Amino acid sequence: MRAGLRVLLEESNISVAGEADSLPVLIGLVRAALPQLALFDLALDDEALSSLWRLRKEFPALPVLALSEGSSGGLVLAALQAGARGCLPKTATAAELAEATRRLAAGESILHPATTTALLQQLRHESPYPPPPERLTPREAEVLQAVSAGLTNKAIALKLGVSEHTVKFHLSAAMSKLGAASRAEAVALAIQRGLISI
Repeated sequence: MRAGLRVLLEESNISVAGEADSLPVLIGLVRAALPQLALFDLALDDEALSSLWRLRKEFPALPVLALSEGSSGGLVLAALQAGARGCLPKTATAAELAEATRRLAAGESILHPATTTALLQQLRHESPYPPPPERLTPREAEVLQAVSAGLTNKAIALKLGVSEHTVKFHLSAAMSKLGAASRAEAVALAIQRGLISI
């Protein structure tokens, strides 16, 4: 597989710094060659994910493109949590692989369309964040959105054309609905539940 990948990449004018058949070899190679990114064969076992975690810890800035046997949402999510910046199935075409490596090296995150679909399905079924018991009013969401931008209550009041007391009222109501103990927690919960954007 590594030999085939090397041929595909070099035919696409992408230089390959080297190949590794184990994590220690890969770590040594990265230290010596300082590559722009790493392709990681994501075998369907915990050892591969553990290796990915260790690679991320050793080289936190190194973009990693994980290659998986399929497009399982759970596997993709685990790979992304372990530090991969992107994930493609091993059935990806040479053009898709070359494009993904270029985009990853440029700082983008990459997911194959089929992988994205599987990941979204996984997140919908296993989200640890339950829907809020109450909906935020448009004004409460607007206030939280402003808080997420780092604005003070006074600045929010000026921006929205209301009193600072009104801002505090809406913020307090939003925190109560979200079950948050602080402004920061309210913003984090609202983002996680899709109530405001970042």
